[in-house]
Amino acid sequence: MKTLAMFGYLRDEVGKSSTKSLRNEGKVPCVLYGGKNENINFSMYSADFKNLVYTPSAYKVQLEIDGKTHK
Repeated sequence: MKTLAMFGYLRDEVGKSSTKSLRNEGKVPCVLYGGKNENINFSMYSADFKNLVYTPSAYKVQLEIDGKTHK
């Protein structure tokens, strides 16, 4: 299976107003669940999802969020 590298940025604030401002900037608010019972709130540019969503192929994602890599 192919691996797709994606990059995200940690979010400082969580809530309706902060997610609205992220969307206005062209970003998507995201949450990574699992691991050590921690949720990681981050954002990604919406154009980065194009290669993952609009394809008939299946990918493993290697997600890098501010220097830390998650599979």
